[in-house]
Amino acid sequence: MRSGRKSSSVDKAFEIVAAVSEAGRSGIALGALAARAGVAVSTAHRYVTSLLELRVLDRDQAGCYRLGVRLIMLAGQYLDEDGLRAAAQPYLAELVELSGETVHLGIPVGHQIVYIDKVESAKSVRLVSRIGNRAPLHCTAMGKAVLSLFDAPTVAEVLAGPLERRTPHTLTGDALLAELALIRRQGYAIDDEENEEGVRCVGLPIRNSAGQAVGAFSVSAPAGRFGLEDCHRLAPTALAMATDISHRLGYGPNQNGRRP
Repeated sequence: MRSGRKSSSVDKAFEIVAAVSEAGRSGIALGALAARAGVAVSTAHRYVTSLLELRVLDRDQAGCYRLGVRLIMLAGQYLDEDGLRAAAQPYLAELVELSGETVHLGIPVGHQIVYIDKVESAKSVRLVSRIGNRAPLHCTAMGKAVLSLFDAPTVAEVLAGPLERRTPHTLTGDALLAELALIRRQGYAIDDEENEEGVRCVGLPIRNSAGQAVGAFSVSAPAGRFGLEDCHRLAPTALAMATDISHRLGYGPNQNGRRP
């Protein structure tokens, strides 16, 4: 590349990433992606192959492309300084103090929730997790919390599956649909050993200025010391925190007729 000149390859790669982003959660097929980016299908394939290897893009079972988890890592500085992570961090630390258990912060990417922050419990027996981990929307507290606020077509797409039954307690089909309706009413979700046996979580959605569910946080602990009654008892305090975080992101109390 000549000094002082832009790289056309870099420009085109970003055009492809932008086209995938514009397609939203439903993703975009290779042919449509090539047309939107204004390149031949063979050229688009070459670019997306590299972007998949770099985890900048992900491809689902139907062959559609979505934004990948690597972008979250690359956006870490922004999240630290200006975004969701900075808005939530004081509340995560407070929630660990109140509950004595581990607290996670996550964002939805495709049909998964990606952990972008974590505050550890001080207890000797703790959960094994790390920032960057991904888990399904349909069977996690954070995932169900945000899924309950997605639009009907997106919810239908997720429920159409295939949905992995991670444990005997994992909900699918009509049972999951009824669970999402309950979560919308009460404002919080519970993962009752649905993602991992022996682990129970309570999760709350976080909204942005447009009222969209852009993230969630959860309290997670071994089920033996964190019962369903503990989840429900902690929920009012966690709901107030979710409201405060959402307000810090610009969400107003009168949007969509109610607070998160």
